[in-house]
Formats: sequence, structure tokens, C-alpha cells
Amino acid sequence: MPLPSSPPPPAVDRRAFFAATAALAGCAGARREPGAAAAPARPPPRAGWVPSEAVLAGIPRLLTLTGVPGVALAVVERDAVIWSHGAGVRRLGRAEPIAPETVFEGASLGKPVFAWGVLGLVDAGALDLDRPLSEYLPLPEVSEPRAKAVTARHVLSHTSGLPNWRRAIGPLVPKFAPGERFSYSGEGVFYLQRVVERLVGRPFGAWARDAVLRPLGMGDSSYVWRPAYEGRLAAGHLGDGEVSETVAPAGRKLQAQADASGKPLEDWTYDDAVRGAAASFPKPGPAPEYVLPVSAPPAMLLPNAAASLYTTVADYARFMAHVLGAPVGGPGAAGALRESTRRAMLTPQVRVSPGLSWGLGWGLEHDHVAARGDRAPGYAWHWGNNRSVQNFVLADLAARRAIVIFTNGENGFKLYERLATSAAGREAACLLSPLVG
Repeated sequence: MPLPSSPPPPAVDRRAFFAATAALAGCAGARREPGAAAAPARPPPRAGWVPSEAVLAGIPRLLTLTGVPGVALAVVERDAVIWSHGAGVRRLGRAEPIAPETVFEGASLGKPVFAWGVLGLVDAGALDLDRPLSEYLPLPEVSEPRAKAVTARHVLSHTSGLPNWRRAIGPLVPKFAPGERFSYSGEGVFYLQRVVERLVGRPFGAWARDAVLRPLGMGDSSYVWRPAYEGRLAAGHLGDGEVSETVAPAGRKLQAQADASGKPLEDWTYDDAVRGAAASFPKPGPAPEYVLPVSAPPAMLLPNAAASLYTTVADYARFMAHVLGAPVGGPGAAGALRESTRRAMLTPQVRVSPGLSWGLGWGLEHDHVAARGDRAPGYAWHWGNNRSVQNFVLADLAARRAIVIFTNGENGFKLYERLATSAAGREAACLLSPLVG
């Protein structure tokens, strides 16, 4: 969808207009006596999707009602992060306030970041979106004919037919022919991660750091645990207040192995991750549906492009600025995408439901609800759900505006629904979809 050179003008509130006019008239006609104190300057009006003072004042109440310990937010306007905010605490019972630099488990929000890196490989000619991944990396578990036909385009648009995560060790078998329809899949993303590691000849974590995260200004982000996250991480909480983290405990265990071996986690290959998981989780068993199953690799193998991103709202908002068109260095700079490729990322590849489609890494929402979702999308969105951590990103593609919301509680989706709706001035159709929350 062509992006305008400037955002549309904001709607004018009549009462605000006349109040401002009267204030200007008063300023023009009034004289201040010598020695009299100057009137306090009025704060500048809030831009775009920045929450109002009233909304911010109501956040503590919403945290109490939802049982969510804390929330971090950031707003993007065009090429810049213009505002960020934290409220609540990182862990119940401790005076550890949430801040824009607080580290969260990003959960599935790692998928769009990975998609950006994959598309960079497409720009470089190292990967063909429509070539079967099995031709790049033959795997024993990818032997079924439909599985061997899965491409990077299928993975990024969630049309591979592969399951979200296998519940038991075994072959990868699509539920339908790749490209036939939408079906969300973490397995497909991890499969593509292994292909990327083969293509670039480097460990995935190190490649992601150098090719994507650092160039996009995401210096606090990583797909593996860092010792520096200790004391900065927002602990996830279940609805009853119990602390429940998903990937961080495994990350700490693997970090101990990395320290003992002298090989940094970001330099671990897939084979290293397999050995590490075997040592950290020697007796895998059944797990509830909401937990990444240790009985079914690759769900608990780290790093994991589909689920293990650690990040901050400040970092993720900087990423969103690039998704919306902010340049990444000069032409050919590390992390930069061609403009046509960036637009393709936000172009519908498959219809999800009336009014919703999926691009190459992003959910897309159309300004209308119709039987066919073939009009240019107006909004991009994605969520991150590790049960005890609930995150959400919504972007207005025409206005080049976005809001990033991270929460550390199971009921966080109830909070981000209200905050995103208030910021955008409308209820996003994706928030009504069973995919979200």
C-alpha cells in the first residue's frame, strides 16, 4: 500500500479549538505588570496515540482490577519513538518499578523481528521465498511430500500447514497442502530458523544480533538469556498472582552450561542447543497446553525465533519505526531492507477471516469487513503470549503510527485491549479475533 509523504491531519475538536483561540486572544490583549510572575506555560498537546493524562491516571486501577503487576508502553510517530512509560512492578511484593528499559519475554513478538532478518536474506539473494526449504536443508523429520514443499513464504504467512508445536517427537507433517489456508505455526518458524543458520553459516543468536537487532537499535534485545537481564526482567504472573516464567528459567540453566563450557549462548548452534536441552531437561514429560513442551523439540530449544526473544518496549518501538519506514543507515547498510521488500512484508498473503489477513510476518487488518480481504490493509498487528506474559503491538500504516504494550500478567490481554483501543480511537478488529488473547 503506498504510504503518504505525511500523516493525515488530526481531527479538530471544536471545544478545544475555541478554547485555544480564546486563550490566544487573551494572551494578545493582556499586559503583565512589571515584577508579576509569568503564567505557567501550557504543556504541549499530546501527539497521535500517546495516552491522555486521564488514561495514564487510570492505569493503576486497571492493574488492580486485572491482577496484572505491571505494564510498559511506547508510541511511535513516523520515524521516531516519541513517548514511553512504565507503571506497576516487575514482580509482586517487591518495590521494583516497571520502566521502558525493563526486559520482558517478548514471546511471539520475536516472529516479526525474525521475518525482517529473513527478508534481508531475500534482498541479498541468499534465500528465495518460494523455493522449498527442504532444498536448502534436508532433514530426516521433513520427509512427507507436503512438508518437503514448505517455503519461506509459507512459513512467514503461516500457511505451511505445520502444527503450532508438536506434542511428541516425530516427523513434521502438515495438516494441509502448503499455501492452502492460514494456520498459525511456531514449528514452521523454527524450521526456517534452522535453514537460516545453514545459509549464513553462523549460529542463529549471533546472526540475529549482528544482522537484525543491533542495526535496528535493539541493543537490549536477544533471543538468548543474558546475565545482564538479571535484575531487569519483568517476571510473568498467572491470574492468581503466582510467578510463572516460560523461557527465562531455561535460559538461566543454559547460561550456566555456557559459562562452564566457555562458549557464549549467542554462539550456540542448533546442535549445541540440542545437547544443552538434553542436559538441562533429562527427563522430559507431558506438559499443559500453555507451556512450551519439553517433550517435543524444538519448542524448548533455545534460541528460538518463534518464542524466546527478550526485549524492551523501547527496543521494540525502535523496530516498529523501521517497520513503518524509518531508514536503517544508508543504502545497503546492515539490517536495511529494500523499500519494496518492506512493503511486501505488509502486503496480504492469505485471508485469515473477514477483515483480517496475514503478510510476511505481520497480521493485517483492513478498514472494511468484507467477504474478501483483498483491499490494502490499514493496520498491522501482532501479539506475544507466554500465558503469564501478554504483549501486543498495533500500527496504523497510513499515519505511520504504532503503540507497543507489554504486560507481565496472565490477564494482560484485558489491559492491552483497553489501552490499544483508547490510543487508536477505535476497536481493532484483530482484538475480537480468537487469535488474540
